[in-house]
Amino acid sequence: MTSTPTESSASEPRPRSRLRLQHRIVLSVVLVALVTSGGAAWVAVSVTTAELQSRLQAQLVSSADAVARGGFALNAAILRSLRDIVGAQIVTVGPDGGLVASSEAAPPSGVVAAARRAASSAPRAGEPARAILTDCGSPCMVAVQQVDGRPGTAVVLVAEMSALNAASRSVARAILLSAVLSVILLILASQVVVTRLTGPLDRLVRFVRELSPLDARRRTPVGDDEVGELSEAFNGMLDRLDQSRAALVRSEKLGLAGLFAARVAHDVRNPLSSIKMQTQLLRSLHRGDTDDRTATESILRDVEQVESVVRDLMELANPGAMRLEEGPVNDVVDEAVRQLAAQLAYRKIAVDLRLAGGLPPVLIDRSRLKQAFLNLMVNAAEAMHTGGQLAVTSGLDGDAIWVRICDDGVGVDPALAERAFDPFVSTKPEGVGLGLVNVKSVVDGHGGRITLEPRHPRGTCAQVWLPRAQRVYV
Repeated sequence: MTSTPTESSASEPRPRSRLRLQHRIVLSVVLVALVTSGGAAWVAVSVTTAELQSRLQAQLVSSADAVARGGFALNAAILRSLRDIVGAQIVTVGPDGGLVASSEAAPPSGVVAAARRAASSAPRAGEPARAILTDCGSPCMVAVQQVDGRPGTAVVLVAEMSALNAASRSVARAILLSAVLSVILLILASQVVVTRLTGPLDRLVRFVRELSPLDARRRTPVGDDEVGELSEAFNGMLDRLDQSRAALVRSEKLGLAGLFAARVAHDVRNPLSSIKMQTQLLRSLHRGDTDDRTATESILRDVEQVESVVRDLMELANPGAMRLEEGPVNDVVDEAVRQLAAQLAYRKIAVDLRLAGGLPPVLIDRSRLKQAFLNLMVNAAEAMHTGGQLAVTSGLDGDAIWVRICDDGVGVDPALAERAFDPFVSTKPEGVGLGLVNVKSVVDGHGGRITLEPRHPRGTCAQVWLPRAQRVYV
């Protein structure tokens, strides 16, 4: 089966550019610098040359007017003196084209020819002198003016352009040299700047290439510039991926836990009820026998422990829908404490109950929330093997009502506290790891959140936040 061109092009890797981003930026800067410097140099040379020519033209025109009106045009000696002052050869041409006077005894033929051509177009009396560019064997500028009182006779000033052209070339070389040096400095500066710009990008690319599932918790350093913002955004993406992966793992564990819970609860519940009933019967038959009564009481406590596990399994397998009604949280906490009062007293645990007054009501499922608090309090009691104190407090923090349950028992490993709400993760050696899962499910169903953290100097604190005046739909 042949693939279409579209499929082939889509499957083939895109060719990578041979030039790296750093080189492309530097090359672009260099090209812009060359064009800008070249244009600036050309403009500078053109303006300088035009200015020099304009000044030379003005000087020749002024000198031609002065020589023609002063009567100096017919005196060769005066013309020779003026040649050094004016910086140009002076030739006086008669009406017939012959030389009347000259600043040199034998002026070059090219100068004479240029003078005669210029004299043929001399301005009329009273008009300003004229200056033109012409060829007198080499580029030159000629200024012509009619001599006063001598119609047809014209004085011509011929200035060679070689000195002017040499000056223009010198200026051009200086400007071009400055432009080249500027380009070189710009290349070096742009290389430094671009290196500092692309360096963090290269480090980010290396970090991405080296990142593997084994070190997924690594994060790239974050700077205070735009590249730093890119690194921060990339770290945020990694955080969200970690959260998504953790949520996926938790979801899979919950699904497995639900299947496991349904099977175990179904197989254990009926035999357990029979064992409990038979034990209670034995206890009633041996009221006077202390040893037998002690044994039956021990069996019943173990049965109640197993029943608690079965209830957790059933809750996990079929949590049911929340029935939210407006009510006070403190009443639910107080009921849970009173229900456990006998058990806590038996374990030699004192209760420090400090519930804040005037808390606003929230939407709660009274029985489910009570069961969650009971689970937290039982966990706290079981962590205090030789007795202790159970501190239960409540309060208001912004739009959330919080309930804090703290014990001074053996405490919880901080690393384990982060995973305590995952299925099959237990803080107790004999635990199944489902009680806190159900507690979190209940709290999440109320739109709240729960944390578990070590208590100083010893013990553990569980804190539940419930939203104020926030209706939750499930």
